[in-house]
Amino acid sequence: MIPANRTKALLTILTQTKTLHHTQQVHAKVIIHGLEEEVVLGSSVTNAYIQSDRLDFATASFNRIPSWKRNRHSWNTILSGYSISKNYGEILRLYNRMMRNCDGSVDSFNLVFAIKACVGLGLLENGLEIHGLAMKCGLDKDDYVAPSLVEMYAQFGTMESAQKVFDEIPVRNSVLWGVLMKGYLKYSKDPEVFRLYNLMRGTGFVLDALTLICLVKACGNTFAGKEGKSVHGMSIRRSFIDQSGYLQASIIDMYVKCGLLDNGRKLFEKSGDKNVVMWTTLISGFAKCARAMEAFDLFRQMQGESIPPNQCTLAALLVSCSSLGSPRHGKSVHGYMIRNEIEMDAVNFTAFIDMYARCGNIQMARKVFDMMPERNVISWSSMINAFGINGLLEEALDCFDKMKSQNLVPNSVTFVSLLSACSHSGNVQEGWKQFGSMTSDYGIAPEEEHYACMVDLLGRAGKIGEAKSFIDNMPVKPMASAWGALLSACRIHKEVDLAEEIAEKLLSMEPDESSLYVLLSNIYADAGMWEMVNHVRRKMGIKRYRKPIGLSATEVC
Repeated sequence: MIPANRTKALLTILTQTKTLHHTQQVHAKVIIHGLEEEVVLGSSVTNAYIQSDRLDFATASFNRIPSWKRNRHSWNTILSGYSISKNYGEILRLYNRMMRNCDGSVDSFNLVFAIKACVGLGLLENGLEIHGLAMKCGLDKDDYVAPSLVEMYAQFGTMESAQKVFDEIPVRNSVLWGVLMKGYLKYSKDPEVFRLYNLMRGTGFVLDALTLICLVKACGNTFAGKEGKSVHGMSIRRSFIDQSGYLQASIIDMYVKCGLLDNGRKLFEKSGDKNVVMWTTLISGFAKCARAMEAFDLFRQMQGESIPPNQCTLAALLVSCSSLGSPRHGKSVHGYMIRNEIEMDAVNFTAFIDMYARCGNIQMARKVFDMMPERNVISWSSMINAFGINGLLEEALDCFDKMKSQNLVPNSVTFVSLLSACSHSGNVQEGWKQFGSMTSDYGIAPEEEHYACMVDLLGRAGKIGEAKSFIDNMPVKPMASAWGALLSACRIHKEVDLAEEIAEKLLSMEPDESSLYVLLSNIYADAGMWEMVNHVRRKMGIKRYRKPIGLSATEVC
């Protein structure tokens, strides 16, 4: 009989081993004393090897335990090792071995390992079987199993099943609430996140950092800046804001999406851990909101703090170069990437093409396009657009033909670029041809942007009546972009009566859009209707609207 004190001593030593060498020494002692088949010691050795990141040794140790001696603890030990390494196929193989070895007896831990493996392998049917077994064993409402089931259904997009599991759990912890919220967020069901939040508050549940992160992301996705500020305030009051860098980054991202850049920057400056993701989020926000110089200012600060930018940071800067119309700034970013040997991806190449094209340097845009190692539909569409915005319709159509010769199928973005090219060149006939081809040849249903491009094309060509008829006969409800394109055409061709009618429609759709009042005022001014100009401006004064400051720039090379 093996002395109990020897086993206890070896177990104590195993819990204290810190290195692989020490674990191997203790394992040798276990073998010398003939204890390698003991389930407790065997499991402890297995766990020690897992902690040393040697799953091969851990598996060999586990396999030395006779199958009739293995218990659920020993099985969970080896399952945990493969779970850490995310070897989901091996987890399910071990789980099935365990089921045969233990006569179908399971516990909450090995069920969780198996559920996560099903998610990792995309095996919903296997997950359903495990859910059935959990119900049979009365473990489906377990504190560990239930969140895993909710997460499994959420990952597979079956939110009704996830909600059903959630609803049947009598006592819900913060993990459960957070997992369900994350599921709804993943599938863009932001109103459900707010519903859960209100339900959570109604039950008196204390919010945690995970719940607040889900809430703030939902606010960003729905552009709910006011609600987002409220969540930010809640994060401060509950002292979560200083404890979670991820929460800070999420709030900054929310402010950027809602256009509240100054709020985002204020929080950013207070953050103690400004990583590249935070810098990029803020730079991208300023770039997209036409605050290009501030984007460059942030980039210089980022360099001053020795934070290396990534490809997304530089792509955001290129957006700023496009809005500035500044090839000098664009070339400086291009040079920075070359000097620092930053590998360009498809996003960067496409951003450079767009930037050079918008700065009027179509030759450089073409050169960047030719340098691309691989070209996808987006990059071809970008080049077509580059030719289009510079009035080079023939080159755009030639580029489109070359794309098709590469066996690439055009998508909706490609046709936006093509129709825009027709509009800039005033070629109505070609525009109608491409608009019809989009549906008949490629099965692409026109979207808001395609309709707006056609209205813009007809309007620029002076076919105002045809453009109005096109909008009236659209199979979908006309959006603001289509009416806005027609309103701009009315200004060009001094169609005051129709402009008034369209402006009324647009103001009912976007009552707080000050630019509409400015455009209508300009239409009246062009027609010499000064009394109406004053009338519109008085309305702007009552509503406290201000005309956006117009800026122009000349770059001296």
